[in-house]
Amino acid sequence: MLEKLYKQIIETFEEAISISDPDGIILYLNKQHEKLTGIPASELLGQSVHELVRRGLFDVVLNPDIVRTKQPETRVQNLANGRKVVLDGQPVFGASGEVELVVTSLRDITKITELGEQMEAQKELLETYLKIQDDNECNGERFPPVVQSKPMKALYGQLGTIGETDATVLILGETGAGKDVFALRLHAVSDRKDKIFVKADCGSMPENLIETELFGYAPGTFSGGNRQGKIGLIEAANGGTLFLDEIGELPMNMQTRLLRVLQDREIVRVGATVPQPIDVRIVAATNKDLEKEVAEGRFRSDLFYRLYVAVVTIPPLRKRKADILPLARNFLQYFSCKYNRDISFTAEVESVFLKYRWPGNVRELENLVLGCVVTSKKGIIERSDLPASVTSSTVDVSSRTSRLVLDFQGDTLKEMLDNVERQVILDGMERLGNISELARELKVDRTTVFRKLKKYGK
Repeated sequence: MLEKLYKQIIETFEEAISISDPDGIILYLNKQHEKLTGIPASELLGQSVHELVRRGLFDVVLNPDIVRTKQPETRVQNLANGRKVVLDGQPVFGASGEVELVVTSLRDITKITELGEQMEAQKELLETYLKIQDDNECNGERFPPVVQSKPMKALYGQLGTIGETDATVLILGETGAGKDVFALRLHAVSDRKDKIFVKADCGSMPENLIETELFGYAPGTFSGGNRQGKIGLIEAANGGTLFLDEIGELPMNMQTRLLRVLQDREIVRVGATVPQPIDVRIVAATNKDLEKEVAEGRFRSDLFYRLYVAVVTIPPLRKRKADILPLARNFLQYFSCKYNRDISFTAEVESVFLKYRWPGNVRELENLVLGCVVTSKKGIIERSDLPASVTSSTVDVSSRTSRLVLDFQGDTLKEMLDNVERQVILDGMERLGNISELARELKVDRTTVFRKLKKYGK
């Protein structure tokens, strides 16, 4: 009678219950156990839990540890039907004080685990998008574009025309010239401006990770990887613009995969077999001569021609002198505000900036201004605050003209003076790119410079 009552009591539990002896022989199972495991009680009663583990039905046994330690045990078990459960084993002692029974409850945590994995996947997706937004902010959004020089005015004049199409764009230019800034501006004037802009720096990704970074991977592809899989940067850019910076650094096998994206407008995650359609505009950039790379076998010719649709060349900073001071002043204003400083340039420093060739282009100028702001102990940046590499490489106008005079011997004095003046004016415009700046340097009126330029056919 009591045994029947005990069984009825156990059947009232919402959890699955298993009772076994010290050797692991199953003595009793409630109906919830059969519902949870999917295994009829008739197949388990009288069986050893050790044998069931060997057959792959269970993967955890609590009895030996509970009998040995006489303490409760809790572990996670994966069932053959794919469910994940928490085992909570409790010892039942006899009159001798030894363990006579082990009562184990099973709680289904499959949904909780799946929810946790989904939350982890969403967290990773959110982190991907936040990283993308941070990258966008760090690559051009902090500063308004500077378009003072003729080359940049002509270049930005193409933005609207290119932006209103979905054509693939290839941006060429030296390192630090501002290719990423132009790519952002191109996105901002396109029909995709309200969608995401994703930057993928092909030159900084480890070669063994670049495939999963770009294409992502399917669930279960890697042991230790996210069970839900991972979204790649190409997929993250769906609907928006994908900026492939330093595409010339892309390994050959990745060039092949990217070519398929451009041709078929679909991607296949690593470990997957079913392609996914993708709607993304590709903007690529490089500081390499891709035609030379193709000729030397380091870049696929078919990918090159796929990219070579709308080609834009960003001139180096030394070829757009009129942009130097506006850029420097923008950087100074930004960093002064950021670090709560009140700092300005001397006229001599600005003159040095105009004469320096800036081999590192805009990025070098930005970093130089940043360094001056954070190290300055006074409210003004002077020539002595600049690196020697900058100040020692500048040459003043008088030294240029003294060399030029030697080239005109044999002419009349008037012809020599005219030639020197012509060379100084034209050389100054090439360096500065701005009539006002040249007039300030030569200490003459703008009208004088304008008249001289007209005289010399410029």
